[in-house]
Amino acid sequence: MTKLVFNAGITFIVIAVILTPQNLSAQANDQPYMNDIDSFFALLAENKGDEAILALYKDSPYASAMSDAINNVAIQLAGMKRTYGDYHAHEVLVHEIVLERYAYLMFFVSFDRQPFKFEFHYYKPDETWQFQNFRFSDEIDDDIVEAAKYRLLRNFP
Repeated sequence: MTKLVFNAGITFIVIAVILTPQNLSAQANDQPYMNDIDSFFALLAENKGDEAILALYKDSPYASAMSDAINNVAIQLAGMKRTYGDYHAHEVLVHEIVLERYAYLMFFVSFDRQPFKFEFHYYKPDETWQFQNFRFSDEIDDDIVEAAKYRLLRNFP
């Protein structure tokens, strides 16, 4: 029993070392949807958050059914500079691809006042990735605390 726990611990450490932010970033950059995300952050840097979200949904055949929700997010993003100050940077925290059909990306996004998490979801029903969903929140500290607790429980520094 002890040997099994030891091996599982070693496996976790190896995975944790491999999945550093640099490797996550390299993995993310290999995907075609990263061009959309790069454009999104470029527009956000120009204080055009409303245009950034609209650009993500531009090719979605389902955007018209969600126009009120999209416009609400566009209004919130347009007011980011006024409320949170300048945008500074973004870093990939999570990039998970499930069955080569669904991609989830979470970014740590820096503003003057505080950090945010931005989440992007992509779906590939056939051969082409399509934008699925976007969320953002200033409650990234909850995720960081949970990750720290997980590492503590796994005896990982």
